[in-house]
Amino acid sequence: MLLIDKNAHEIPDEAGEALRLTPADNPQELAGQLAKVTRVEIEFPKFRDGRGFSQARLLRERLGFGGDIRAVGHFIPDQFRFLRDCGFTSFALPEGRTAAQFAAVLGGRQSGQLLRRHLERAREA
Repeated sequence: MLLIDKNAHEIPDEAGEALRLTPADNPQELAGQLAKVTRVEIEFPKFRDGRGFSQARLLRERLGFGGDIRAVGHFIPDQFRFLRDCGFTSFALPEGRTAAQFAAVLGGRQSGQLLRRHLERAREA
């Protein structure tokens, strides 16, 4: 599994206690466990499932979690800036994705690629 930080640089997988959240989990119900972990992993079962964005924001802003929040599962480079804005600090890249794809978004070279594809398909229909 390839891991990157919020600047799209490859990073090693560090040991430590982690808590994993699924979309159905409420971070506020797990607040008592946050002091025991160094990382919270938030699962994205589909890139269209946006609940992980809200979970990360809750962890940072309401619960004051200062550790690593890692995106795990299905997310795409077009979402990278938004993930970072919500408080994610590390990313377990989905199969077939590279750090360069995510770095390109930060450089402004690929932003909106998914939206462009959808618009092109709509025009063809």
